[in-house]
Amino acid sequence: MKVVILGAAGIQAQGTMRDLCTSPEVTEVVLADQEKFKPVLEKRSRDWGENKTSIKTVDATDAAALRAVIRGCDVCSNSIGHFFTLQIMAACYDEGCHYTDMGGLFHFYRKQVLEHDKWKAKGLTAVLGMGSAPGITNVLARVAADQLDTIEYLYLRDGIANYAKSDFPLTVPYNTGTLLQEFNDPCYIFEDGDWKEKPAFSQPEVIDFPDPVGTMTCFATIHSEEASVPESFKSKGIRHMSFKLGLPGDFEPKLRFLAGIGFGKTEPINVKGLEISPKDFFVALAETFPKPTGKPQDYKCLRVDGKGLKDGVTTIIQTDVMCSPCEEWNMKTGPYSVGVPVGITCRMLGKGEINGPGCMPAERCVPTDLFLKYLAERNMHSTITITKPIA
Repeated sequence: MKVVILGAAGIQAQGTMRDLCTSPEVTEVVLADQEKFKPVLEKRSRDWGENKTSIKTVDATDAAALRAVIRGCDVCSNSIGHFFTLQIMAACYDEGCHYTDMGGLFHFYRKQVLEHDKWKAKGLTAVLGMGSAPGITNVLARVAADQLDTIEYLYLRDGIANYAKSDFPLTVPYNTGTLLQEFNDPCYIFEDGDWKEKPAFSQPEVIDFPDPVGTMTCFATIHSEEASVPESFKSKGIRHMSFKLGLPGDFEPKLRFLAGIGFGKTEPINVKGLEISPKDFFVALAETFPKPTGKPQDYKCLRVDGKGLKDGVTTIIQTDVMCSPCEEWNMKTGPYSVGVPVGITCRMLGKGEINGPGCMPAERCVPTDLFLKYLAERNMHSTITITKPIA
């Protein structure tokens, strides 16, 4: 099996690369990114490649170059970001390559899924959003939904805690551009059978996650699950659905402040004769921030709460996956919990274990038991609690 990772120099791609390079069914991993990141790719290849990697440089805006990098690969992992999903999917389609990514937020997902019939006709499969959230959360939503005949609600929650100390005033837990968009763009919740627009990072809710994540306040934010899950379970009469995110306590107010004063805005402003958007400036600035050193101490709990009827009886479902740093790889929970599920999905696509073809979110095509088994093999374990009256 030959897999290409686009954006292989990125933070989250670390988990994908390590998963693929340590899996015997994978024979080659192509590490592809911009020319300026070639030294990063070379170091990762030396340190983690297991003699399976090759390196290619590519500009994602160049359609011919994208096709050339993807050509001959069985599966493509898009770790670049959601703004390039449609271009990368087009290249994969042209080259007959299966596809997965880390999520298209809300609006890009809706564009991606329109390609379903086209991909299905060609016998190709694209799993849309397969990190931790979206990804694991979607699989947990399917697990919960399968326990119910009709669904009143499915509530998806992602709690992130970080106990590592840093002298630098801002430690960014994942992609800066995505974070700014989550804090800046209006989000959606599914309420009384329809989508309702809400302000970014609103609707606070206190959630008691298991330790070491613990109790934290989660907020509604724009995510692709909000677009896919209500559609996926429409036949079960789902009435309510939302996604909420909890971030480390010291980080959330800092980024809320930065977004509030305009660093999430995409409209360019003139700075000494140069046109640059506040968002692009801050994303570039964040790349210069010192990287945390020492032992990782970040943790994540992914949860889905569901309620509905089973055999006419009101039933409440709670499914969890707890994610911790990978000590063997000295990897933080962030890239481990996002990148490894992408690697697992690539492997499942390459082995024909995904219920394709077509362009679908995980809850429509990923076999839950098998995926969660692979996830447990990477020390991310799932639980389910079912509550219903017994008398």
